[in-house]
Formats: sequence, C-alpha cells, structure tokens
Amino acid sequence: MIEDREEARLPLSRSGVFWYSLANLGYGAFYAFNNFVLTLWIQGYTHNAMVQGLVGGSHSFEGVFIQPVVGSISDRLAGPGGRRRPFMRLFISVSAAFLLLAPAAALLPPALRIAGIVGCIFLFTLTFNVAIDPYQALLADITPPEQRGRVTGTWYFVGAIGQVLILILLATLLLAPHLHIPLGIGFPVVSVLMLATTLLTCARTAEPHVLPPAESPRGPLGDILIALGGLRTLKQARFYMAMFFLFGAGVGAVTPYLTTFIKRVTGCGDSVSLALSAFLLVMTGIGSLVFGPLADRLGFKRLLMLSLALIVVAAANALWISTLPEMAAVLALAGLGIGAQNASAFPLLTRLVPQKEIGFYAGLQTAAASLAGPGAVLLTGALINQHSGRGQGGYRVIFAVCAICLLLALVAVSFLREPAAAEEIAAREREI
Repeated sequence: MIEDREEARLPLSRSGVFWYSLANLGYGAFYAFNNFVLTLWIQGYTHNAMVQGLVGGSHSFEGVFIQPVVGSISDRLAGPGGRRRPFMRLFISVSAAFLLLAPAAALLPPALRIAGIVGCIFLFTLTFNVAIDPYQALLADITPPEQRGRVTGTWYFVGAIGQVLILILLATLLLAPHLHIPLGIGFPVVSVLMLATTLLTCARTAEPHVLPPAESPRGPLGDILIALGGLRTLKQARFYMAMFFLFGAGVGAVTPYLTTFIKRVTGCGDSVSLALSAFLLVMTGIGSLVFGPLADRLGFKRLLMLSLALIVVAAANALWISTLPEMAAVLALAGLGIGAQNASAFPLLTRLVPQKEIGFYAGLQTAAASLAGPGAVLLTGALINQHSGRGQGGYRVIFAVCAICLLLALVAVSFLREPAAAEEIAAREREI
C-alpha cells in the first residue's frame, strides 16, 4: 500500500514542481472566466442578479454531496494510471466539452435558451470540480510536509498567471471593437488551455505506487460515512472546516458580482472592469508566491489568520470607495490576503488529517465551499435585486457580507491548535 510516513517523501525537484503546477494554468483561466467573465456574458440573456451570481460562481450545491464521495474514491483507487490522475483526465475532458457547448446553447430558441445555458454551465462546473479535488490531493501524495507551503504558493502563482492571461486577452479584445469579437470567445480558449495543461501534468507527474486496498465490507457509502465520522476525533479539522465554510461564503458573496460592482461604482466599461479584476489576480499571484515560502517558516495557522485579517480590512474599505485608484488599492490588499490564504490553508489541512484520508478531506473542503458560496450568492443576489433601484448602493452589500463572514472565519481558526492535531491523527489512524 502507499507509504503513509510523510517523512519518507522526498521533496519535489524544480521541474517536478513546474509540471505538477502546470495544470493550474488552465484551471486558473477557468476560474477567472467562470468568476469574472460569465456574469458579464450572461447579462445579454438575463438581468436577474441571482441567476447571474449562481452561474458566475465556481461551486454549486451538488458539490456538497459529490466532492467528498470523489475524494474518498480517489483515496482508495489503485491502478497503473494512479489514483488522482484518472479523475483529472476524464472529467476535465468532459468539462472542456461542455464549455464548448455553452455558447451554442445561446443560439437556442428563446424559450429554451436560458435553460440550455444554465445547464451547460452547471455541467462544466460540476465536472471541473470533480477533477480539481483529486488534483489538489495529489500535492500531499508527492510532497513532504515541509515543502507544501512553497509548492502550494507556486501552484497558486501559476494559476494566477492563467487567470490574468484570460482576463487581459478578453479585455484587449473588448478594446478593439472593430474586430467584433464577443466575450464568448473565452469558452473555446479556456477549454483548449485547460485540457492541454491537464494532459501535460498527468503525463509528467508520477504518483506514488499503490496496491489495491482490501475490499471494504462496508461498501463505498459506508466508507464515506466512516470517514465523515472521523470529524468526531479530528477536532482541529472541524475548526478548519468551519473556517473554510465561512471563507467560501465571504469570497463567494463578492466574486460573481465584482466586475459589475466596479462598473457601477466607477462608471467604467467592461474592459476596465476586467483589467481591474486581472490586477486583483496579479496581486493574488504575487501574494501566493511571496507567502508560500513564509508559510513553511512562520506557520500555516499564523499566516492564515493574517490573510483573513487583510481581506476583512479590504472588504470594510470597499463599503465607501468610489474611484478607480481607491478600487485598485482595495483590490491590491484583498489580493495579497487571498494569496496568503492560498499558500497556507490547504497545507494546514494536510497537518490536521491522516494522509490516507486526504482526498476525502480535500473533497469535504470543497463541499463546504459548495454549500457556502451559492448560499451567499442567493443572499446577496436577493438583496441586490431588492435594492436594484438604488444604483451602486445595492451592490455594496456584497462587501458587508464578506467582512462579516471573514471575521467569523478568523474567530474559528483562532480556536485551532496545531500541536493537538498529531494526537488526534494518531487516534484516528487507530480507528481506521
């Protein structure tokens, strides 16, 4: 079976870090397109803020049930293709196919158009998330604990490059109206980039050799329930999941509406709003790259608390800003905070749960975001619809929700005690 002693893992070489991180270039492009561009594109078909927010989120409610199942299955999968890469190859291919179908759905008759568009968006988001959790869990399979902050920082930095590239490309095209290129061009570009980088990562990243586990008498569902029951023992992981739920709610309240908020507050056009979103992602990438090595030295919990505090300050200031320079300053602060969170959160999780269950808990983390993000979107979308006649004022509510959620997340992580996690993990390993 797979070696569970983490100290036996050798650090990844620089080329290994590069090839592992490469797929996140395509995934970053997907996130940026999904979070910042879809809401602008779909405004041509519906003005309902709740619908715009839901399709512009990177998580949906079905992930609450699907992601832990996927993670648990990937923990137990064994074969020549590995246990994480088969999910990446298959489901990214399906996600790319539905990305290509989405703009075609916009050509359907009016009575079917919105249903077709939303259906394609739902399916390419669902299949993307089925692939992303095993990919993230692969990090814990191939790196020792002392390297995970640096590798995670690099991984997010590469993702930020993908995010910035797609937004700059689309912003540039919008600044050249004589070309008559619509925002929908992003669908095939993201599809091809995501599929190509995934296949390269799978081809060049080797997984540790595993033997098929003994067949469980409980069956897959029983194994998942047993894994979920582990939270009774893993108290520190409970605090982490509470933090991630609140973080997902806070960020989910803002992300789908950010480009529209920038336009409403500053009076700029689509190209400038996309450029400012790209600036946020540049600062996020810088933050991930800078804070990644610091996370290994300063401690993941300490850095995570700092990251949440930075985002709270940014959200509070967004309640009054009204000019492009003020917007840029707030986005810079938020980007650094998100970058620090990126570099510290998942490496912290790997120290709170058993290695053999890391796929399940990566899925459970996404499940928390899948519940929190859409819930926050429904809340803020309803509030925006209710105050739609008040100009920019209605959209400022997204930052109030964000600040409150992140403050509560900061409280949750403050209760987490890393030293206690080792004893809890040992107790959990005796249970399984």
